[in-house]
Amino acid sequence: MTAANVLTLLRLAAVPLFTYLFFLEGLNPGWIALVFVLTGVTDVLDGRLARARDEVTRFGTLADPLADKLMVLVAVFALTARGSVPRWVAVLLATKELVQIVGAGFFLVSKSKVTPANSAGKLATVLLYIGITGVIMGVSGMLYVLILGVGVSLIAGLGYLLQALEK
Repeated sequence: MTAANVLTLLRLAAVPLFTYLFFLEGLNPGWIALVFVLTGVTDVLDGRLARARDEVTRFGTLADPLADKLMVLVAVFALTARGSVPRWVAVLLATKELVQIVGAGFFLVSKSKVTPANSAGKLATVLLYIGITGVIMGVSGMLYVLILGVGVSLIAGLGYLLQALEK
């Protein structure tokens, strides 16, 4: 197993930790935000590590975006449960991600291809991480950054679809 794959597995393992901390009574939101930010940092690190060492694996190609999507969705739904994010934001993002996962699975099985990340998808991830972190910390205006991230994510999803259909 490569170092990048270990980081991806750690990100997957961080999802239940994040959820536990999020709903723990009286915990400083800084700790919750720290776990969330660290998953974002390891997302960047594992990709760079895999490319630098030429250790890009099928597992990493599939599990890396899944870990990212899972963490973001859990965070958005937790914030929705707390009343910090409108339900429509969570439903819109979850619907887009579900469609993208199903579509990616279809293209992987039927055509054995994986569509690589595009710049809109990376921008969406950055905006989502900044927005979610800000909302966790109670920073004014960060909900708008989160909503912008959802919008860019929708645009990126269309880009992925077009890219997959071209191949």
